[in-house]
Amino acid sequence: MDYVLGGALGGLIAFVFAIPAIVLEITEKGRVQEAPLLIDVKSIFGLKIRHKHEVFFIGLLLHIVIGFLFGLIYVVFVEQGWLFVTRAPYTFLSLLVYAILSWVVANIVVYPALGFGWFGLKEGKHVWVETIVSHLILGISLWLLVQYFQPTFFNPPM
Repeated sequence: MDYVLGGALGGLIAFVFAIPAIVLEITEKGRVQEAPLLIDVKSIFGLKIRHKHEVFFIGLLLHIVIGFLFGLIYVVFVEQGWLFVTRAPYTFLSLLVYAILSWVVANIVVYPALGFGWFGLKEGKHVWVETIVSHLILGISLWLLVQYFQPTFFNPPM
Protein backbone atom coordinates (compact mmCIF):
# COMPACT_ATOMS: atom_id res chain seq x y z
CA MET A 1 0.00 0.00 0.00
CA ASP A 2 2.94 2.36 0.61
CA TYR A 3 3.92 1.90 -3.04
CA VAL A 4 0.53 3.04 -4.29
CA LEU A 5 0.52 5.99 -1.88
CA GLY A 6 4.03 7.04 -2.90
CA GLY A 7 3.18 6.83 -6.61
CA ALA A 8 -0.15 8.60 -6.15
CA LEU A 9 1.46 11.42 -4.16
CA GLY A 10 4.17 11.83 -6.81
CA GLY A 11 1.58 11.92 -9.60
CA LEU A 12 -0.60 14.34 -7.63
CA ILE A 13 2.33 16.68 -7.01
CA ALA A 14 3.23 16.59 -10.71
CA PHE A 15 -0.37 17.36 -11.67
CA VAL A 16 -0.70 20.23 -9.19
CA PHE A 17 2.50 21.85 -10.45
CA ALA A 18 1.27 21.41 -14.03
CA ILE A 19 -1.91 23.41 -13.33
CA PRO A 20 -0.33 26.75 -14.39
CA ALA A 21 0.66 25.17 -17.70
CA ILE A 22 -2.85 23.71 -18.14
CA VAL A 23 -4.50 27.05 -17.37
CA LEU A 24 -2.12 28.86 -19.72
CA GLU A 25 -2.82 26.33 -22.46
CA ILE A 26 -6.60 26.76 -22.04
CA THR A 27 -6.58 30.55 -21.83
CA GLU A 28 -4.20 30.98 -24.77
CA LYS A 29 -6.13 28.39 -26.83
CA GLY A 30 -3.02 26.38 -27.70
CA ARG A 31 -0.83 29.32 -28.74
CA VAL A 32 1.64 28.87 -25.86
CA GLN A 33 5.18 28.43 -27.15
CA GLU A 34 6.59 26.73 -24.04
CA ALA A 35 4.49 25.59 -21.09
CA PRO A 36 6.16 26.08 -17.69
CA LEU A 37 7.71 22.92 -16.18
CA LEU A 38 6.51 20.73 -19.06
CA ILE A 39 8.75 19.39 -21.78
CA ASP A 40 7.46 20.17 -25.26
CA VAL A 41 7.58 16.68 -26.73
CA LYS A 42 8.03 17.33 -30.45
CA SER A 43 9.00 13.75 -31.24
CA ILE A 44 8.90 10.50 -29.33
CA PHE A 45 10.40 7.15 -30.35
CA GLY A 46 11.36 8.77 -33.66
CA LEU A 47 7.79 9.86 -34.50
CA LYS A 48 7.27 13.56 -35.21
CA ILE A 49 4.37 15.22 -33.38
CA ARG A 50 2.97 18.07 -35.41
CA HIS A 51 -0.22 19.14 -33.66
CA LYS A 52 0.27 21.67 -30.80
CA HIS A 53 -2.37 20.06 -28.59
CA GLU A 54 -0.73 16.65 -28.92
CA VAL A 55 2.65 18.14 -27.97
CA PHE A 56 1.08 19.63 -24.86
CA PHE A 57 -0.86 16.53 -23.81
CA ILE A 58 2.07 14.17 -24.34
CA GLY A 59 4.28 16.54 -22.33
CA LEU A 60 1.65 16.66 -19.57
CA LEU A 61 1.29 12.87 -19.55
CA LEU A 62 5.06 12.44 -19.42
CA HIS A 63 5.25 14.95 -16.54
CA ILE A 64 2.60 13.10 -14.50
CA VAL A 65 4.07 9.65 -15.23
CA ILE A 66 7.52 10.84 -14.15
CA GLY A 67 5.96 12.24 -10.96
CA PHE A 68 4.20 8.92 -10.29
CA LEU A 69 7.39 6.93 -10.87
CA PHE A 70 9.34 9.39 -8.72
CA GLY A 71 7.09 8.69 -5.71
CA LEU A 72 6.82 4.96 -6.38
CA ILE A 73 10.55 4.34 -6.82
CA TYR A 74 11.40 6.37 -3.71
CA VAL A 75 9.17 4.07 -1.65
CA VAL A 76 10.87 1.05 -3.25
CA PHE A 77 14.23 2.48 -2.16
CA VAL A 78 12.91 3.02 1.38
CA GLU A 79 11.31 -0.43 1.68
CA GLN A 80 14.42 -2.19 0.33
CA GLY A 81 16.81 -0.16 2.49
CA TRP A 82 18.63 1.24 -0.54
CA LEU A 83 19.12 4.79 0.80
CA PHE A 84 22.88 4.42 0.58
CA VAL A 85 23.68 8.13 1.02
CA THR A 86 21.56 9.20 3.97
CA ARG A 87 20.26 5.90 5.42
CA ALA A 88 17.33 7.90 6.81
CA PRO A 89 13.99 7.47 4.99
CA TYR A 90 11.59 10.34 4.39
CA THR A 91 14.00 13.05 5.51
CA PHE A 92 14.53 16.27 3.60
CA LEU A 93 18.13 15.35 2.75
CA SER A 94 17.26 11.87 1.52
CA LEU A 95 14.54 13.22 -0.78
CA LEU A 96 16.83 15.98 -2.04
CA VAL A 97 19.59 13.47 -2.86
CA TYR A 98 17.01 11.18 -4.45
CA ALA A 99 15.66 14.08 -6.55
CA ILE A 100 19.12 14.88 -7.90
CA LEU A 101 19.94 11.23 -8.61
CA SER A 102 16.58 10.67 -10.31
CA TRP A 103 17.23 13.75 -12.45
CA VAL A 104 20.56 12.28 -13.54
CA VAL A 105 18.96 8.91 -14.38
CA ALA A 106 16.10 10.57 -16.29
CA ASN A 107 18.50 12.68 -18.35
CA ILE A 108 21.04 9.95 -19.07
CA VAL A 109 18.77 6.91 -19.44
CA VAL A 110 15.08 7.77 -19.87
CA TYR A 111 15.24 10.77 -22.22
CA PRO A 112 17.70 9.16 -24.65
CA ALA A 113 15.51 6.03 -24.65
CA LEU A 114 12.49 8.19 -25.59
CA GLY A 115 14.50 9.83 -28.37
CA PHE A 116 14.95 13.19 -26.61
CA GLY A 117 18.75 12.96 -26.58
CA TRP A 118 21.09 13.39 -23.61
CA PHE A 119 19.54 15.75 -21.06
CA GLY A 120 16.59 16.23 -23.45
CA LEU A 121 18.62 18.56 -25.66
CA LYS A 122 16.76 17.47 -28.82
CA GLU A 123 13.57 18.92 -27.31
CA GLY A 124 15.13 22.24 -26.33
CA LYS A 125 18.32 23.75 -25.00
CA HIS A 126 16.84 24.48 -21.54
CA VAL A 127 15.12 21.14 -20.92
CA TRP A 128 17.80 20.09 -18.44
CA VAL A 129 17.02 23.19 -16.31
CA GLU A 130 13.27 22.53 -16.45
CA THR A 131 13.79 18.93 -15.40
CA ILE A 132 16.09 19.72 -12.46
CA VAL A 133 13.54 22.26 -11.21
CA SER A 134 10.76 19.69 -11.63
CA HIS A 135 12.68 16.99 -9.77
CA LEU A 136 13.61 19.32 -6.92
CA ILE A 137 10.00 20.48 -6.61
CA LEU A 138 8.87 16.85 -6.59
CA GLY A 139 11.39 15.97 -3.87
CA ILE A 140 10.60 18.91 -1.61
CA SER A 141 6.84 18.54 -2.09
CA LEU A 142 6.96 14.80 -1.42
CA TRP A 143 8.86 15.50 1.79
CA LEU A 144 6.21 18.01 2.84
CA LEU A 145 3.37 15.60 2.05
CA VAL A 146 5.08 12.75 3.89
CA GLN A 147 5.21 14.98 6.97
CA TYR A 148 1.43 15.28 6.73
CA PHE A 149 0.64 11.62 5.97
CA GLN A 150 3.16 10.03 8.31
CA PRO A 151 2.22 9.75 12.01
CA THR A 152 4.57 11.70 14.26
CA PHE A 153 5.76 8.63 16.13
CA PHE A 154 7.18 7.23 12.86
CA ASN A 155 9.05 10.38 11.87
CA PRO A 156 12.80 9.80 11.91
CA PRO A 157 14.94 12.54 13.48
CA MET A 158 16.21 15.16 11.04
